[in-house]
Amino acid sequence: MKKNVTIAATIVILLTAWMVVGSSLQGESASQSASSGAQSKPLPTVRVRDSVAEPYAAEIVLRGKTAPSKASILRAEIGAQIMEISAKRGTAVKAGTPLVRLDAQNLPEQLEAAEKLVSQRALEHEAAQKLQSSGYQSETRLAESAALLAQAKNQLASTRIALENTIIRAPYDGVFNERLVQVGEFVGVGDPVASFLALDPMIVTAEATELEIQKIDEDSPAVARFNGHQIEGRIRYLSMAADSAVRTYTVELEFANPDYKHQAGLTADIVATTATQMAHKVTPAILFLSADTDGELGLKTVDGDQRVHFYKTEIIGSASDGVWVNGLPEAVKLITVGQGFVLPGAKVKAVEESTIN
Repeated sequence: MKKNVTIAATIVILLTAWMVVGSSLQGESASQSASSGAQSKPLPTVRVRDSVAEPYAAEIVLRGKTAPSKASILRAEIGAQIMEISAKRGTAVKAGTPLVRLDAQNLPEQLEAAEKLVSQRALEHEAAQKLQSSGYQSETRLAESAALLAQAKNQLASTRIALENTIIRAPYDGVFNERLVQVGEFVGVGDPVASFLALDPMIVTAEATELEIQKIDEDSPAVARFNGHQIEGRIRYLSMAADSAVRTYTVELEFANPDYKHQAGLTADIVATTATQMAHKVTPAILFLSADTDGELGLKTVDGDQRVHFYKTEIIGSASDGVWVNGLPEAVKLITVGQGFVLPGAKVKAVEESTIN
């Protein structure tokens, strides 16, 4: 009996030891199998190419039209009949050139009378001064003669101005663009008589968006481009407030037009060059909207450890063979194929484009 108990106990111990050792071996075998499986799983493959930043100055193109640098409506300053229109429509004239003559009526006679009255008042005032110095004239009489002299001079000046205003002259060098009256018509004070334009310099006026207006200033190099011509100019005006209706900003570029070769109202562009900055030129196809960064536009790269990085970028210009972007380091390896299947931080197998036939 005692012998049977000893044999039974020995069998239990051996079974227990076998189960423990078997379980341990199975765990080790599973661990080795999992490790072997992890090591054998291939890394995702992506194509890459080297990209180095270059100096780049973007062009801002604003569609607009040519316009005169000055535009005036000439108006009558006296009421009178139109006697003569001495300049032809569309002709270039110098400042001060007579354009339209109004009827002077009796203004020449009024001027002569005013001149004689001033001479008379001057003599009377001189006599009053002598009498006052001799004690024969009061201060009141002297002041009265001075006032009469001043009144006569004022009348003379007013008459001279009225006579001068019978001739409507060019206010500055420009073009007598259009007459608004005919010979024989009567005009009152303030009535329009002619339109007058300054076409040298000429301007191009255009509208810029909120993003465009922030990229240029009055020192930005700029040209006017129209009708196959490109003429250097300067930005003379940038609106400081947006149009309330369309939310755009007015931009004016000024350029020389000495021979009046270019007319107002032509379709034209303002081409302004932004400040130079370092940028990469890439094909638009490799730009990526990242779902893990709230849909930001960017590019994926691979570093020296074969790990993926995402850089938010901005398109700052375009070319016939790609677009210019900023936001990247100076030198990078861009992922050109497979960027949609790898996440930032993942390890990949990078294959240079240049090695693929």
